[in-house]
Amino acid sequence: MCSKKKKDCFLRIEGFEQWMNQFLSDPFALHYPDGISVDLFETELEYIIEADLPTSCRKQVCIEKTENGLCILMKNNDCTLKRDIALPINIMHKKMVASFENGFLAIHISRNQSAQNEPIVQFED
Repeated sequence: MCSKKKKDCFLRIEGFEQWMNQFLSDPFALHYPDGISVDLFETELEYIIEADLPTSCRKQVCIEKTENGLCILMKNNDCTLKRDIALPINIMHKKMVASFENGFLAIHISRNQSAQNEPIVQFED
């Protein structure tokens, strides 16, 4: 982080530190090892969410936008897994693209590009 005072920090986002603390100390990751674990990355142009879903196929995965982030839902014959992901920004009108290959889910959320308010995130072909 920056060594200057907080008010002088160039990339300071209100509430981001609290969100990161909550994200990194996710109690569900420890108590539900068979749940959906995710990684979140941030670049200058986008946020990237990755999830490892080795026992599923693309048709079994649904990604929904919510007021505070995303919901990843995986349904198969045996069970249903759900993971709510809180994000520090409102993504309802952000361009989002998802890809799924070999059990690996990647969701790209644009920081700058807007899109129509579609509640379901579409997969790339």
